[in-house]
Amino acid sequence: MMLLHKLAQLRRAFKWRKQVAQAVSTQLSLLEDPDALVLGNLTPADEARLEELVAAAAAHEGPIVEFGTLFGITTRLIAAAARPGQRVITIDNFSWNPFGLPPAVQERFARGVLRTELAEGRVELWVGDSAAYRSADRGPVPALVFLDADHSYAAVRDEIAWARRRGVPIICGHDYGVARFGVTRGVDEAFGSGAVTVGGTVWSWERPA
Repeated sequence: MMLLHKLAQLRRAFKWRKQVAQAVSTQLSLLEDPDALVLGNLTPADEARLEELVAAAAAHEGPIVEFGTLFGITTRLIAAAARPGQRVITIDNFSWNPFGLPPAVQERFARGVLRTELAEGRVELWVGDSAAYRSADRGPVPALVFLDADHSYAAVRDEIAWARRRGVPIICGHDYGVARFGVTRGVDEAFGSGAVTVGGTVWSWERPA
């Protein structure tokens, strides 16, 4: 009986081998460095800067738009810092997470994390990729856009270009200065080197008054 159980486990491990490899990699990173940002969380400095930006967005009409929900942790921070009545729209196609969870499982987990905010109507979860959302968006101009989904140069470039065309007054994002991503190049090419403010690894640009 024990042998059959072990064989069944091995079959499941082989079936989900890519996801298992991702989960093991994440676990090893956490064991070696408990402060590693493998979960996609913000550092305290990142959180403080994002809260300042969300507070500044209270002066503008329109929702706050977040590209990259992941598990909904940063979404909750944004919703807590937003002014009463200012909706948060968070977008993710759930194609990546550090544990290799299937998209449906990741989405279910994120909805659980955000269950209070979703139930109260303070957060709207839009399931799909950034390009699909940008193509479909016909709503009011966002007060703030936070970019933390696809960190490639092309994705960051295109999201910034969309936000500027829409006239978004506060454009910001995560992981500025992280060498393995294309964020810094995309931001510097869009606004010019030194034109953005950086707190932790959160960069921001605000439209001149």
